Amino acid sequence: MYGSLQSHDYAPGMSGLKIDLKTGEFELNSARLQAGTLPSDPQPITITAGEWSDYDLPANAVERHAFIGAELEKIPAECRGSAEFTTEDISFDRDGSDYRTTLTYVRQETQEEAKARHEKAKVAGTRISLLGGVLSVSHDGVLRAQIGDLQKDGQPAPFILIDGVTHINAACIKGHALLVAALTPIKRE
Repeated sequence: MYGSLQSHDYAPGMSGLKIDLKTGEFELNSARLQAGTLPSDPQPITITAGEWSDYDLPANAVERHAFIGAELEKIPAECRGSAEFTTEDISFDRDGSDYRTTLTYVRQETQEEAKARHEKAKVAGTRISLLGGVLSVSHDGVLRAQIGDLQKDGQPAPFILIDGVTHINAACIKGHALLVAALTPIKRE
């Protein structure tokens, strides 16, 4: 009767979803919906070569032409054919108070960039798991929060609840009192 459910793409700590129906433990990898991934071989990528506000660009046509020519020269010769300028109003109210001009071009990823992208994709997104009574939340491979059984580390619980009455561990109070005392500034006369 009990068993587990898991998605077709489940891989522990990497992708998919698994739920243990007997224990209630679950693992959810990547909180975003995604239909496949990019291949591991190098892909075309868009590079931002520069971004300027309207105030940064020369107003004089000849000076602007020279400025644009100098910026295009910074792009590798084999990629200049893909270079594009775009202009967008990025002001909060879209009232024309902050126009930005962006210069981009397309090039192939290097083998190293493709490998780094592929490795990052293995841990990208958000992962939530409940295993062994410990709830863990990680994002992009970094543990962000962990909530678990306080008894597992051998330390006494800081408090317990008996018949609706909370009992606080004296050692916990003493430890906190020492911390408060250490953080309290000393008055000098």
